[in-house]
Amino acid sequence: MDNLLIEGTINTPKIDFNASSNLLKIWGRSIPEHPINFYKPIENWIDTYLNSSPATVTLEIYLDYLNTHSTECMFILLKKLADYETKHANSIKVIWLYDEDDEDMESMGEDLSEIVKLPIELKTL
Repeated sequence: MDNLLIEGTINTPKIDFNASSNLLKIWGRSIPEHPINFYKPIENWIDTYLNSSPATVTLEIYLDYLNTHSTECMFILLKKLADYETKHANSIKVIWLYDEDDEDMESMGEDLSEIVKLPIELKTL
C-alpha cells in the first residue's frame, strides 16, 4: 500500500501516513478553507489502510490550532480508528501532543477521547 504524504501549508497540517511502519502523523495547523475537501482523501486512505488489517496503528497528532469544521473531520478520523479498535483490541494508539501552556488543545484532546471512546495519550512537547 502506498504511503500518504501531504505537505503542510499555513492553513493545513502535514499528513505523513506510513503504511509500512504503521505510524500516522498529523502535524501543524488545521484551518483549511474547505475542510471536507482536504480531509476526504485522508479518510479514504484510512479506510483502505484499515482494510489491510494492520496489527497495530499509532496516530500522532500535534495541532497548534484547528477550527470547528476541522474538529468534525478529526472526529471522523478518530471514530474510524475507534471502530477498528473495537474489533481488534489494543491495536490503536493515539498520541495527542500539545504545547505545555496550551490548555485549549489539551482540553480538545480530552474531549475527543471521551466523545469517540478511544484512549488518547496526552503529552506535552
